[in-house]
Amino acid sequence: MNNIAVLLTCFNRKQITLRCLNHFFQLRNDIDVFLVDDNSSDGTYSAIKEHFPQVNIIKGKGDLFWCRGMNIAWKHASEKNKYDFFLWLNDDVILYKDAFEEILKCSEIKEHKAIVSGVIENHDKNKIIYGGFDENKNIIIPKGIMKSITFLNGNFVLIPRFVFEKIGFMDKVFHHDLGDVDYGLRAIKKGIQVMSTTKPIGSCGVNNICRVRLNNSTLLKRFKRLYSPLGSNPNINFYYRKQHKGILNAAVYYLFLIFLNIIPDKLNTVLFKQKYT
Repeated sequence: MNNIAVLLTCFNRKQITLRCLNHFFQLRNDIDVFLVDDNSSDGTYSAIKEHFPQVNIIKGKGDLFWCRGMNIAWKHASEKNKYDFFLWLNDDVILYKDAFEEILKCSEIKEHKAIVSGVIENHDKNKIIYGGFDENKNIIIPKGIMKSITFLNGNFVLIPRFVFEKIGFMDKVFHHDLGDVDYGLRAIKKGIQVMSTTKPIGSCGVNNICRVRLNNSTLLKRFKRLYSPLGSNPNINFYYRKQHKGILNAAVYYLFLIFLNIIPDKLNTVLFKQKYT
């Protein structure tokens, strides 16, 4: 039996988190779960303690967000045991019955030396929405075979110990966004493949939030959102792009984000149609 630690982080969506854990434990009850609750105010922490006492739950202070919350869960897991695998799981994902069989089979094909990202579809099961994108930023659609991923989505991702020992944790610079993408690119630079599963292994809702610009707001509110963890902080974007695309690309995109948020809504629509709304 493979020794696996499942990692989650959550904040103020109690019913979604409980639903995820309920589906998970119906599939597997022999896997250690490490979950960071980032100081939810809706009773998430107490509900998990009551309904799933087997979960290793760590309480944050409300300033972690996804990447930093996942890192804390990961560090707790790595200190508790020498796991064969670490498995990222978003709490809005509903796993299918064969999710673990599929992702472990794919990992075995790669001799447990690759990152494997589970392909996620929408709840209607008619569209692939997460898993990863190719080098041209086209969503990966596996069609029965594993495919290479360039830009990794962190919804359901298996990290073998071989990879963890080479790459380590997610970069703590990232609050919420880009940490998963950065992790995949760091792995690729070290010669580690990032692969998809051969089919969807779960479903979730679609996140259509525009991080780069908040429309229908004042300039002050728009820039406050831009520099927040849920926005697209130009400084963090500069750091990310400098690492993977070079300093020129990073500088140009930094200036673009500032420009995009200075211009009024009408000009944004004229220049970019509906792309940044």
